[in-house]
Amino acid sequence: MPLRDDRSEKTYESLCKEFEGSVKLTDISNWKPLTKAELLQVHSESFVNDLLDEERSVARIIECYELFDSEGRPNRYDSDEASKPLSQMTKDILLQGRGTAFSIELALKERMVFFLGGGMHHAMEDFGRGFCLVNDIVIGIRNLQSTNKIKNAWVIDIDAHKGDGTASLTTSDASISTLSIHMEKGWPLDVGSGEGPWRLPSTIDIPIGYKEEDQYLEKLEMGLKKLESESKDLPEMVVVVAGADPFEKDALPSTNKLNLTKDQMLERDLLVYNFLKERNIPQCWLMAGGYGPDSWTIYDQFIKTLMREA
Repeated sequence: MPLRDDRSEKTYESLCKEFEGSVKLTDISNWKPLTKAELLQVHSESFVNDLLDEERSVARIIECYELFDSEGRPNRYDSDEASKPLSQMTKDILLQGRGTAFSIELALKERMVFFLGGGMHHAMEDFGRGFCLVNDIVIGIRNLQSTNKIKNAWVIDIDAHKGDGTASLTTSDASISTLSIHMEKGWPLDVGSGEGPWRLPSTIDIPIGYKEEDQYLEKLEMGLKKLESESKDLPEMVVVVAGADPFEKDALPSTNKLNLTKDQMLERDLLVYNFLKERNIPQCWLMAGGYGPDSWTIYDQFIKTLMREA
């Protein structure tokens, strides 16, 4: 799989090592996967029915994670080495979506929550794509709106790739504003991607051109201020899609048009965090994209910085 399963584990183990005794696991023994009703707040009924059908969900997984190439050959997947059936992967992803929904609601109380998972920002209404099966971001926000816990929210997407699924799902929803800072060229905005809902604009899009890394932080700060100035009211919740893939050591080829240093990545995260903290807006951070053996260090440095200052 393109996402390494050990990102969360390495970050957690590193935090435990430095902050021994103060880091505890959340009890998830009673957690249930996202329900059909929750999924239908965001996704089409035909897509949801496929996800909840054991046989049809496999086809959706293969499509979303590109597990076979155009000639039908296995790609990133070997059934002989698989430890569990592909149908179980859907259940695992929907359980991770529960973690996102839980974390977004918890942020209302704690003001700042970082969930070591989630951030499936490419998932569309009718299908998953780009390694994102369901849009847990919008589902988590809609959960709070449907129970009258919040009225409006922002999604600040700082992943290397445009937050296209989130933009498409909220394009006619004035209660959710979206900001995406991403590679100007490359997937999902390259010519080869064709036309589709992935080209719908975010509320604010900030494209970063090749070798424009020195402008990244300034453009991000300007974008945050513009989002604030154009919003009628400050949001009651912000979800930050904190992909580590703008990092120069990211291993995914499609991120090589944006190469921030480790220090720039920390500046990026602290810029967003402090912007929201100064305005007393609850914020929930999700891991989103991050590929290769070094991606976990980006989350680790940010969380440790906040914990040392606490």
